[in-house]
Amino acid sequence: MLPVAGSDERLLADAVAAYARDLAPRIPAAEEAGAIPREVIADLGRLGVLGMTIPEPDGGLGASSVAFALVLEEIAAVWPSLAVGVSVNSGIAEGTIVRLGTPEQKKRWLPRLIDGSGLASFALTEPGSGSDAAALRTTARRDGPTWVLNGRKMFVTNLRYAPVAIVLARVGEMDAHRPHAGITAFLVPTDAPGVVIGRAESKMGLLASDTSPLTLEDARVGADAVLGPQGTAFGAVAMAGLDGGRIGIAAQAVGIARGAIDRAAAYARERRQFGRPIGDFQLVRNALARAQTDISAARLLTLRAAWLKDRGRPFTTEASKAKLFASEMAQRATHVAVQTLGGYGYMREAAVERMARDARATTIYEGTSEIQRLVIARGMLSL
Repeated sequence: MLPVAGSDERLLADAVAAYARDLAPRIPAAEEAGAIPREVIADLGRLGVLGMTIPEPDGGLGASSVAFALVLEEIAAVWPSLAVGVSVNSGIAEGTIVRLGTPEQKKRWLPRLIDGSGLASFALTEPGSGSDAAALRTTARRDGPTWVLNGRKMFVTNLRYAPVAIVLARVGEMDAHRPHAGITAFLVPTDAPGVVIGRAESKMGLLASDTSPLTLEDARVGADAVLGPQGTAFGAVAMAGLDGGRIGIAAQAVGIARGAIDRAAAYARERRQFGRPIGDFQLVRNALARAQTDISAARLLTLRAAWLKDRGRPFTTEASKAKLFASEMAQRATHVAVQTLGGYGYMREAAVERMARDARATTIYEGTSEIQRLVIARGMLSL
């Protein structure tokens, strides 16, 4: 059965699309500054976007994963950097707190992530562990009524806007035969003693999306900071969070590709060469038609994975399929967009130039394309 978005979901996506379009004039300055304006985050809180996936009893809208994918696509079609921040906050971080958090943890953190006063972070990657997440070296040890964390995390999204970061650390010594054992999730306030936020990374694209290192130097948190059962975070937090996050990345990739191709099609209608619009030339038409078809296919893969998630059915493989196809499709689509605009498409003032840079990250974060192929093959072969 194919996923079908309801009228309320479409209305929410349309409202977000209208808001995102109004942001367009502000994007170049924000990308140059390397930051999302705080008032934009607050606006998303007022629109309900930051709490849309949270159940109503916890203060959110209780919207579906399908609705969230549609909203992320609309944001990414205009401003991919903003879509990344929303995806990490409202997808991975909030979703994990809703699934595993205690009533007290939900009461403390969810309101601050819903209202637009901040965006949550998810700290997993380390200098020595990326795709091999079970190799993480950050440690946590009990010291009376507190936990003491030490280690370094890299490529942490939203860190400068975050009141809290979900940090994965190892309790006890690493077991070479069971490297995932002991990995535990902690809700770490970013203003806690010993928490050091490093200098923001200088990236190829997604320039307004904050990506910073996090250092924990005898950082102390209370016993109530443990998120979910101790020692189970590799599967319950890292892998489960990445499964859902991959749907978000796929939706972003669809949005980026759609935004770029829409701009290329508009240009092809207006730009004249040899006495007629370049859209009259078969080579241009073929390239745009292929890209548009790929976008539609990627959207269906994405919404199917979201639909399965909504129904509590296994979706790990489907999320990887959607992420793999959509992210690699976005590379092709943005290439077509730049080629269609020619020299203009290579200039910084062209939105398609920015989107081509932004699209590149979608094949890397939340698991590289190579990792997605491993996940898909494992599902096929039951390994």
